[in-house]
Amino acid sequence: MRQDPLPTPPPTKVHEPIRVAVDFAGPKITPLAFVWSGKKYVVEKVNIVYKRRDGARELWCFAVSDNANSYVLLYDPENLRWTLEEVYTL
Repeated sequence: MRQDPLPTPPPTKVHEPIRVAVDFAGPKITPLAFVWSGKKYVVEKVNIVYKRRDGARELWCFAVSDNANSYVLLYDPENLRWTLEEVYTL
């Protein structure tokens, strides 16, 4: 008997500025933790890193997770700003 996987809820769109602690190991940027709405979230795993364009600007996206949820963090190197884009509740 085949069981279909449970449906996952769509991500919550956030688009809020955050503070991020990062490790700069050579040319690589690794988020270690971030603060959102006064609460600290420790990054347990960086799942994927990819670039996205916004007009002429190149933005870095970090899909990360902690022990409870997954998040998409957006880094704008032109403005040196971090944004929490999405939250995926697991």
